[in-house]
This record gives sequence, C-alpha cells and structure tokens, in this order.
Amino acid sequence: MSEPNKLYQSEIITLHKAPLIGTLCLECDDGQIEVALNRAAAETLQKVIARFLSPAA
Repeated sequence: MSEPNKLYQSEIITLHKAPLIGTLCLECDDGQIEVALNRAAAETLQKVIARFLSPAA
C-alpha cells in the first residue's frame, strides 16, 4: 500500500456568501486538489476535523 498524500497547505476561497459556496484548495504531494463546498459540506468537515482533534480520538 502506498503512502497517503501529505498536506502542505490549505485554504478556502469564498465564491458566494448567500448561499455560502466556496472552494477548498489543498496542496498535496500530487499537486493541488480543489473541492467545491457549500455550508452543509463545510459544517460536516468542521465536525470531522473537531472529532479528529479531540483528546478522545
């Protein structure tokens, strides 16, 4: 099994504020990955990252 991509940089570009729409830009070993986000997707990602960072994880 190969190593997963390493994340070097990330940012979110806001395209619209109402409704909230943006692009999540991730700079990885294999280059840049862009993912479209709306509010629901961003909130889900926020919960997953908070769970990852919690001491119980």
